[in-house]
Amino acid sequence: MNNSIKIAGYTIRDQMRHKSFYVLLGISILFVLMFRGCYDGNYMVNGKQVDNLAVAWHASKIIFQIIASGMFLVVALLSMKIFSRDRNDGSMVIFLSRPVCRWQYVLGRIIGTWVLGLVFMFILHLTIFLTVWVKTGATIPGYLTASLVCSVNLLFIITCVCFLSLFMPDFISALFTMGILFVGFVSDGGHQILSSDIARSALPSTVNADPALWRILYPKVFMLQAYADSIISKSGFTNMGPFHPVWNLFFFILLILALILISFNRKEV
Repeated sequence: MNNSIKIAGYTIRDQMRHKSFYVLLGISILFVLMFRGCYDGNYMVNGKQVDNLAVAWHASKIIFQIIASGMFLVVALLSMKIFSRDRNDGSMVIFLSRPVCRWQYVLGRIIGTWVLGLVFMFILHLTIFLTVWVKTGATIPGYLTASLVCSVNLLFIITCVCFLSLFMPDFISALFTMGILFVGFVSDGGHQILSSDIARSALPSTVNADPALWRILYPKVFMLQAYADSIISKSGFTNMGPFHPVWNLFFFILLILALILISFNRKEV
């Protein structure tokens, strides 16, 4: 396990040596700061002035989801070339020629990429958190906790892209993973909409409609986003099926990791 931690540290340092990483982080922070105008000025709804704190709370929830969803693409781009780049530049041979097991190498690369993505997303969420504090003098409880919860999604995406990249071209593996996420968002998003109070009153026939088994077992990336939103809102969370989305995704992460190790052990270095 010590070797995996060392490789994870090397992965983080390797990515942070690239200027493109800082450019991407800087652009992302500037993009997030563009929303600070949402916390200024007076807003009128139905002829009544809305409190700035209420506006900041709702705006921050929307921006939270934008950042969390945007990180899907970032980590997919970071992880799609992990193995192919190491194979092409000889890093893989250097690592495995030392007393390093293949599972330690794979785990170290994945953990390092995940930690980098987690910190990247946390910095963006922290920027919004501090912006709200500076503009309104108030904080949003649960905002940063929800950010850490969403990091489970990033780990799922990284493992999925890494596994597919063993059999597909790098870009196709990232694109295929985005397709998996899209299907989940449509399925779980539809369930959330139909479970809302408005849908229940407008379409009462859908209240007792049970989702298909594949929808219950499908990776709950969208549901985890909804769960994170409920942490910020301190509201109820409507899940699909008996399994919490965190446990659902951890199951798929462990399954995909096992498949990566089995496939990687059979490949020639």
